[in-house]
Amino acid sequence: MVDVNKVLKNVVKKGRVKIGERQTKIAINDGSAKLIVISNNCPYSMEITTLAKEKNAPIYNYNADGVELGYVCGKNFVVSAFAVVEVGESNIMQLVKKRK
Repeated sequence: MVDVNKVLKNVVKKGRVKIGERQTKIAINDGSAKLIVISNNCPYSMEITTLAKEKNAPIYNYNADGVELGYVCGKNFVVSAFAVVEVGESNIMQLVKKRK
């Protein structure tokens, strides 16, 4: 079983991510987003989900709030959404494959 928190922490540390609603939308629009992670209380989840589906970017719905997602990412602020731009040495794409 994949430890979601460990994988998310790994991608933030070893890969490249764009954190926040605005940066996530930019990454989706320019096609650089490999995966979108959205917390369960993201106020922009419908907008981001719609945009990601239009651009065929995979989405992972994190089953906790933005405070928890921020903590997992090693940030001392709320993270409601982020886009993975470079996977790095992480195995984040297993989250998407696991759900299919």
